[in-house]
Amino acid sequence: NENAIIDIAVSAELMQSFFLIHDDIIDDDDLRRGGPTMHRIYAEKYNSYDKPKKFGESMAIIAGDLLAALGNEIISKSDFDEEKKLKLLQKFNKVVKLTGYGEIIDILSGLKTNVTEQDISKMHKLKTAIYTIEGPLHMGAIAAGASDEQLKILSEYAIPLGMAFQLKDDILGLFGSEEKLGKPADSDIKEGKKTILILKAIENADKEQKEFIVSALRNKNITEKELIKLRQIIKETGSLPYSENLAEKLVKKAKDAIKNSDFEKHGKDFFLEIADYVIKRDY
Repeated sequence: NENAIIDIAVSAELMQSFFLIHDDIIDDDDLRRGGPTMHRIYAEKYNSYDKPKKFGESMAIIAGDLLAALGNEIISKSDFDEEKKLKLLQKFNKVVKLTGYGEIIDILSGLKTNVTEQDISKMHKLKTAIYTIEGPLHMGAIAAGASDEQLKILSEYAIPLGMAFQLKDDILGLFGSEEKLGKPADSDIKEGKKTILILKAIENADKEQKEFIVSALRNKNITEKELIKLRQIIKETGSLPYSENLAEKLVKKAKDAIKNSDFEKHGKDFFLEIADYVIKRDY
């Protein structure tokens, strides 16, 4: 049933949009996909109101909530049998729950002084890999009647690939083109995000470099000259190649899971192409 499959795809897309709208509010980002974020659209449209920023954020929070509700509703009204609909709803809501946990870890990491690579990897798994790759893959697979073993293989592919996606996103977030990314190239620094790029740079930096990195984090007024210096330090400390190599290892792990599966060739080729895109993308 093609329409029913499309319903599940739409549900997954609504779920992703719900996360992104809320994430943009949390990160105080103004750009998403080359245009203003949802909370910024409302703030600018109703800028004559008292406290337009708060108004915009409030409206965007509700918009995100509505998308989550609509995602559930689409599944519940789809043409699948009741058992399959229940599995799909359970998967949808499990993804929402786990991603929420990941967001909490991300926010709390800003308060911790001793964030480890393991902490960041756990956050990458919960906050990114599950909702961007594993969740949608599982929803499609459940709709197609996949077995538990096939879902397990998809997880072995999706989790490392999603973690590699976030690593690449962090790299592009500092070294990429704002025009191609459709969002600011300095937002992670201004928000003081603890990425593996920053963590490894601090670990390997000398005293002067470390002081500069710490002063750059959460600096809302960081200049282009300071950003260039920060990028250079990240390269000099070996943090950039470390992050790139880690992303490549995770992609290899994901591809091995597919290569060793009993999936049909056209399915394997599709998944392998996605994995290659994740590591080679520049936006």
